[in-house]
Amino acid sequence: MTACSSSPSPAPTPSTSAPAPSSTSGSPSATPAPSSGAGSPSATPAPSGTAGSPSAAPAPSSGAGSPSATPSPTRSVRSTGPSRPPRECTTGRLSAALTRPEPAAGSIYATLVFTNRSTVACTMTGYPGVSYVAQNGVQSGNAAVRQPGTITTVTLRPGGRAKAELRDANGISGYDPARCMLSPAEGLRIYPPDQTAALFVPWKTEHCAGPTVHSLTIGPVQPG
Repeated sequence: MTACSSSPSPAPTPSTSAPAPSSTSGSPSATPAPSSGAGSPSATPAPSGTAGSPSAAPAPSSGAGSPSATPSPTRSVRSTGPSRPPRECTTGRLSAALTRPEPAAGSIYATLVFTNRSTVACTMTGYPGVSYVAQNGVQSGNAAVRQPGTITTVTLRPGGRAKAELRDANGISGYDPARCMLSPAEGLRIYPPDQTAALFVPWKTEHCAGPTVHSLTIGPVQPG
């Protein structure tokens, strides 16, 4: 009987066929997917922006130092206008004249006219200084008081004019003679606005030169 045989049973032959792939997680027979990790000979690494990778092509950058960045050209703008506004009219650039005085109701009115006799434009702003001059060249009486008016900047082109209104009492007028101290004058000493050098305008007249009398008034310069 075979049950009693003493011959050993042959060993099973190892199988060389791979078991069928299984989708079950953890199955030892599952074939691993290709990996991009280092060391896998069959894995083709994806292009990377990491420095040192020969296949990595860095994207163009617009930042500083990028060879593809084109700097904007810088243009030099040249002014076509004057480099600065006209300067203030100095005394040396001006001449002065007085229109014929006109008496009216105890007062006398005249217009002081400035003319730019230079070859460049200049400006005048504010009040001129005006006083009478006696025969010996000294000031006679008080200087003119500023009459309220509109202050404006007047531009005088070469040959251009500006004017200021002048008013004084006609002789003694309503003053007490002792207070008026009627005195002869040879003309007017005139300082253009903001100037320290004076012009002279001849005007032979009589005026109140008393120390307490302020009958002479002058207005601001206006376009003339």
